[in-house]
Amino acid sequence: MAIEPVDVSSSMNLTTSRTPGSALGKDDFLQLLTVQLKNQDPMNPMEDMDFIGQMSSFSSLEQMLNMNKQLETLTSTFSKNSQTQAMMYLGTTVTVKSEDMEEAITGVVDMVGFNDGVPFLKVGDEAYNLEDVQLVSPTIYETTRS
Repeated sequence: MAIEPVDVSSSMNLTTSRTPGSALGKDDFLQLLTVQLKNQDPMNPMEDMDFIGQMSSFSSLEQMLNMNKQLETLTSTFSKNSQTQAMMYLGTTVTVKSEDMEEAITGVVDMVGFNDGVPFLKVGDEAYNLEDVQLVSPTIYETTRS
């Protein structure tokens, strides 16, 4: 009985390549652990301590991912809070002094703007960062009687 040769290169695409991601996630970790358990030697199974160590690593990874999500939420909330806080300065009298100024300037906040998400206040013709505000007071407008 003769054995016929098979041309493997024509039936399979051997040029496919895997592009690795920037980081492994918890799904990747579980997949690796599952493959490791399936392919272990039945005469020499994984030690209990090795398995516990890997499960501990997985638990740590999952907690770090959850903490990262919470930190992203906190950062987003903080950004929105500073934007809301900046809007509350509109129309108030503020005293501002930045590091490069010799004297503080007092004036009414005419405009609130944002540069890359960072709020600034416009007092007169100049713009100041929110952290340069030293004093805030209500603006008193005088009314004229006829």
